Amino acid sequence: MPDDCNLVGAESPLLKIRQERWNSARPMSAQIEITYVCNLDCTFCYNVVDHKQREMSTYELIDVFEKIADFGVLYLTLTGGEPMARRDFFTLGHAARDMGFAVRVYTNAHLIDERRADKIAAFSPLEIETSIHGARAESHEKLTQVKGSFERLLAGVRNLRQRDVKVNVKCAITRDNQDEVREIKALCDSLDATLIFDPVITPRDDGDTEPLSLMATDDFLRRYWSDEMADLRPDEEIMPRDDETLAAVCGTGRSAFTLDPYGNVFPCVQWRRPLGNLREAKSLDAIWSSDNAPLKEIREKAVEMTGLLNQEEHGKFAQYCLGLAEVQTGDPMGGYRQVEVNARFRHQAYQQNSRSAGSTCTKSTNPVPVSQTA
Repeated sequence: MPDDCNLVGAESPLLKIRQERWNSARPMSAQIEITYVCNLDCTFCYNVVDHKQREMSTYELIDVFEKIADFGVLYLTLTGGEPMARRDFFTLGHAARDMGFAVRVYTNAHLIDERRADKIAAFSPLEIETSIHGARAESHEKLTQVKGSFERLLAGVRNLRQRDVKVNVKCAITRDNQDEVREIKALCDSLDATLIFDPVITPRDDGDTEPLSLMATDDFLRRYWSDEMADLRPDEEIMPRDDETLAAVCGTGRSAFTLDPYGNVFPCVQWRRPLGNLREAKSLDAIWSSDNAPLKEIREKAVEMTGLLNQEEHGKFAQYCLGLAEVQTGDPMGGYRQVEVNARFRHQAYQQNSRSAGSTCTKSTNPVPVSQTA
């Protein structure tokens, strides 16, 4: 889940700025899927390729970068597919940095040999993010479906770290790797890379829910959110959502936006409701305006969902995603099983921690609508 999906609080100056931009619906972050070409075939990839459309050219992408920069966006993420599958990847990376963006790259690291690691370091990205699916080749490659991809991932991370490039390694927790999480943590520590676990599995963008069969078991998720595995999520303190500080339950249509390789703008990576096309529009302001009816509806839904969650038992602890709800149920307000399960275990962990600290935890006022979950 992107870091602008759910803000818990605002302690640092940067978080305060993010909070202000969130509430004013002025995004700080943009994510561009610069291609859907990929050298892996991951079983739970959410991308759906439209072979009838033409991906943006180098010139068109740089023009889009300029429109995003003019809008005041600070963080630009280049992703795919596999972004490094584009021959102009390094041209795009340098162009983004020259415009003043803090650049992130989401890559499978399969192509990062020493030469490419040098070229990545040369445009000074803020960070590189990649994914690991197991502690050993067997489990990792069961999901990537490409033999040798595990060792190439490790080599790519090592090559980047040897050049002092920051690397985040994300691990989507599945029932296939849930018993390896400790080993995965030890492996990433040995690589000097930051590990980020994610207990949420997403459907494909076309609504195919087959990837959800990989979701970790309820017993594992209960243990994951308990003190037993607190060391695996050091930067994720379990706290109730602050509805007084934040204007909506999630940042869709507010804190960030996503573009596909064809220039279509979406309110977030998960909610694929098109808002306009930045390849064709003169500016991002022309799309991200109060006159954009779909965008206005999306923001209103996010605010409305806060009220619905407040009526249920675990909603203060729900990391609710309207996009995931819509793709799974056809209704962004419909609720879905993953959010209910994780919210319930997060709430239980919070109550247990409160009791351990000698305090009394009052009933949460912001839960997931259990009656509406799948």
